[in-house]
Amino acid sequence: MNTILKALTSSRVIGAVFLVPICLSGSGAAFGQEAVSLPEGQGSELVSEKCAACHALSTALVKRASRDVWEDTVDRMVMIYRAPIDDPDRAMIIDYLTMNFGEGSSYNPGQQMLAEQCFRCHGEGMWKDLKTDRDGWLSALYRMVGRGGRWTADQINVMADYLAETYPEGAGQ
Repeated sequence: MNTILKALTSSRVIGAVFLVPICLSGSGAAFGQEAVSLPEGQGSELVSEKCAACHALSTALVKRASRDVWEDTVDRMVMIYRAPIDDPDRAMIIDYLTMNFGEGSSYNPGQQMLAEQCFRCHGEGMWKDLKTDRDGWLSALYRMVGRGGRWTADQINVMADYLAETYPEGAGQ
């Protein structure tokens, strides 16, 4: 009996040691790894639920594509990666992606990440006054990671792309 009790106790301890880090890691949202909110609209909840279950939206939604490309992308996720998307959900997801992330869409996840993450500590004037190239923006963003910013490399790249495009070196001088 003592042997069985010891085995159960030790297996629970071992299980807890392995499960706690997994549970704490969760989706990463609590640690700033998913700093993108989707534009409002029919289908946004489906995209959040179905797409973000496997990959970061901040990376995937930088893309601008035609309806045909979005259809191919969703179909690939279903056929190859077994995304649990049925036909009615598929149609709504494709409509949503085409409308909000189609060619010519004005939505910019880098701008949104900047507003949601950086404006917690900095004012908008900082971005307007500081103008540099992409490497300069990358350097500034990585300095902020050293000061407590919690972003993935993908998020940093998205923000650096936005900043370099919007506030390039030499602009307005």
